[in-house]
Amino acid sequence: MIRSTLSALFLLILTGPAFSAGALRIEGAWSPLAPPGRMMAGFMEITNTGDETVRLVDARSDRFGRVEIHTMRMVDGVMRMRRVEALEIQPGEKLSLAPGGFHLMLMQPQGAFELGDHIELTLIDENGGEWPLRSEVRPRRNRR
Repeated sequence: MIRSTLSALFLLILTGPAFSAGALRIEGAWSPLAPPGRMMAGFMEITNTGDETVRLVDARSDRFGRVEIHTMRMVDGVMRMRRVEALEIQPGEKLSLAPGGFHLMLMQPQGAFELGDHIELTLIDENGGEWPLRSEVRPRRNRR
C-alpha cells in the first residue's frame, strides 16, 4: 500500500506542470462584453514569481476558434493592432494586458456571452507549459 502510494506520488511530481519554466501569478482577468458573434479581448495582470524568464507564445480557449496575442501601437498617427510572437516576462516583472496595449484577441466565438460569464483560457509558454485562467465577462466601461 505504501509503495503504491509513493509510486503514485512520484509519478504525480514527474508529470506536474510539465515543461513550464518559472512561475506565473495571473490576476484580474476580464473580457469586455461584445455583441454576439463578435471578437472579444482578454486583459489581465501577469507576474513572474519565479527565477526564470517566461515567454508566452500562444493561448487557447474552447469557447473561441482562435486566440492570439496582440498589441496596439501608434503608426503614423493612427493606432494599429498587430499580432506579437511572444510576451516575455522577466523574473519579478509584472506585465499588464490592458486596453490600448498588450491583450488577447478572442476570435470566432462559439456561442453568446453574458455579463458575469467566465471564459476558460490557457496561456502557453515556449516550453509547452500551460497556465490556465478564468476571465470574467464585464461591461466595456467597467474594468473592476
